[in-house]
Amino acid sequence: MSDRRLDRRRFVGYAAAASGLGASATVTGASDSSKGADRGATTDGDLDGAGTLTAGAAVRDITPANGEPFFGYARPDITASGVSIRLYARALVLSDGQRTVALVGADLGRPMARETVLEHARPLGFDRDTVLYATTHTHAGPDEFDDWIAAQIGDAIAAADANRRPARAAWAEADVPDNNVNRSIEAHLANYGLDIPPGEGSPEDHPVDPSLARDDTLRLLRVEGVDDAPIAAWTCYANHPTTFTPANRTYSADFPGVAARWFAHRFDGGAAPVTLSAASDPGDQITHYDDYGMYALAERTAVRVESAMWAAWRAAGDALTRDLPVGGRSRVVEYDGQRVDGDERVGSTGLVGKPILNGGENGPTPFSGLELEGERRPEWLADPVQGRKIVLGPAPWSSDVEIQVIRLGDRLLVTVPGEPTVEMGRRMETAAADAAPEDVADVTVVGVANGYNGYFTTPEEYDQQHYEGGHTVFGKYASRLVERHQRELAAAFADGLGDTPDPSGSRPSSPDAPVGAGADGGSITAEPPATVERMETVGFEWSGGNSGADRPVGDPFVILERAVAGSDEWEPVGDDRGLGFVWTEWYGDYAARFDVTPDLPTGTYRFRVNAARYELASDPFEVVPSTGLLVRGIRTSEPTSDGWVELTVLAQNPPPDPDDNLRSRERSPHGGTATLEIDGETVDAEWDEVAGGWVATVQDVDEGDVVTIPAGGLEDAFGNRSGDAVELTVGEVADVEWPENMTVGGGDPPGLFGIGRIPI
Repeated sequence: MSDRRLDRRRFVGYAAAASGLGASATVTGASDSSKGADRGATTDGDLDGAGTLTAGAAVRDITPANGEPFFGYARPDITASGVSIRLYARALVLSDGQRTVALVGADLGRPMARETVLEHARPLGFDRDTVLYATTHTHAGPDEFDDWIAAQIGDAIAAADANRRPARAAWAEADVPDNNVNRSIEAHLANYGLDIPPGEGSPEDHPVDPSLARDDTLRLLRVEGVDDAPIAAWTCYANHPTTFTPANRTYSADFPGVAARWFAHRFDGGAAPVTLSAASDPGDQITHYDDYGMYALAERTAVRVESAMWAAWRAAGDALTRDLPVGGRSRVVEYDGQRVDGDERVGSTGLVGKPILNGGENGPTPFSGLELEGERRPEWLADPVQGRKIVLGPAPWSSDVEIQVIRLGDRLLVTVPGEPTVEMGRRMETAAADAAPEDVADVTVVGVANGYNGYFTTPEEYDQQHYEGGHTVFGKYASRLVERHQRELAAAFADGLGDTPDPSGSRPSSPDAPVGAGADGGSITAEPPATVERMETVGFEWSGGNSGADRPVGDPFVILERAVAGSDEWEPVGDDRGLGFVWTEWYGDYAARFDVTPDLPTGTYRFRVNAARYELASDPFEVVPSTGLLVRGIRTSEPTSDGWVELTVLAQNPPPDPDDNLRSRERSPHGGTATLEIDGETVDAEWDEVAGGWVATVQDVDEGDVVTIPAGGLEDAFGNRSGDAVELTVGEVADVEWPENMTVGGGDPPGLFGIGRIPI
């Protein structure tokens, strides 16, 4: 199923499972009364005996109010005006009967407010050693962090802990082929002794193996109950979530959020696992920009990732066990000019270099045309700490660096408080593996975890002073110091897994949510059209409160409903927690849009606004099959000796509008039939997957003959049809009419004078 079509499965995010919210038992989690609950509370008696795994997972909505700047766009005038893919914090708690650890995966750019999250976790029996707080590194999340998000993360941990039940787990991995590229290939090649100017290198210059410039391995921990019910999937993969470029104005979980929703849909609407996503070594890894717009690119990237997730999930099913020892160790190191080895020293103050003005390949800035990447001091003027960096100014990152190693069974998770490059990640994994106990089978670097201190490059990459080296702020050997402490923490597991601390203190009070109240009422200001064809978008508008505060926390805000035949009732079929929806707000004026998939059942629909303090329903509208399938031409085979040929009709779906459509779309429809009129006779052609078109076997038809497809004569598997009749010359096929793929990083930065962002 890894090569399934994007639009082949009926997927619009129908319910909580398809919204990536996971199993129903963990969606709502524990009530507020569970805060500070006793360790190991379950509904099945004493399940914490030694050697018996228990696990629980939970989800919390962390999407803030509109009007805040984004993490990855670094411009105060680029602020969020709505939501396209909601942001969630997901928690997985695992206990082996003696020790308990919590893994957090949050749709944020960086793990902000780590200390506040720990304040919420300590009363539950967790501490710095046992809470791994990782983020997906989405650039379309908020730049500012308030106590409400920390409280939501604390609630997710508490609910996951309270929901623990007998479980089994296993590790597996899968490749994500052809899904990322190294944006700083010349810096990477410096690890192999090459010194190539920026823009002149290629993976093919690699003296060992071009694939080493990428990390295409996805690791997955499958966790399920002893009753086979899924609990969680923890995943780690290296790729920058920057499919939503600075042209975006909505909060988005980017491709990791889309992948979680696709993965949940694998479970056919039943209890799906809570899917936690972490970044591995994404520093120099970016996606292929191989679709027409941000939404489509996020989905196309996510489908490739999700296929690997599903392969790993299934592979792990053969090794599930209740014997999964867990434990954690951590330390906070202050960069204070100390030596790493010999004369190698780190800085005491973070300093950024001139290349950051240039931005990365996937994040152009107004200065990109100046080609600042690679500008550096002469080697003879290199600084003992900052090397060949031309210092631009101080970095905003703390000199306190947290390093953690978590053990889950025979695997170690080694954290980095920032963005390691692919080669630095490998070196860290190798160093920790060499020091770890002999029964450790694999070490995985988890980047952008527990804090953020910039980039972490190898010394060789640093000296090239590409964007990543310019943002390795504590000097040429900063990564080496982290590597040393990772190695020491890994070696410490030879002395045991450590102990889970006793609960201490009480959880801080949870502040009011920034959304979930809003206006007392609203009114529809623009209704949807009466009829909408599939593969079009449909929307409506209404007035309400400011800042998007009308949206409820966790629950759907905009719901698509379908009329139940023969009754006055409406059934929900999708909402803004899934895919294909976007809503925006400007000074209380709201607009929502939904992308109608090629296979959405026809019928009568409406939108319902489920605001915190009011409800609105739009006028009904009819969803009908598309009449926009475009017949491109007819291909013919070589005739047999008695004149028989195969005619293959080729067609395309209607081209999407990059400024309007919200889903990735396959270029060719599939399934169904095509009707051909040849010399007054009607011939039916059937879909052929191998041929990629509709095939009919006829006699005495040659290249250059004219064949007619009557009006509506081509129909796909879902009943979508072609439009007017068209005459085709056998042997001639027109090119596909399709928007071009978006450029890397979305092209020139938007806004006044093109001023953009420095990508993080």
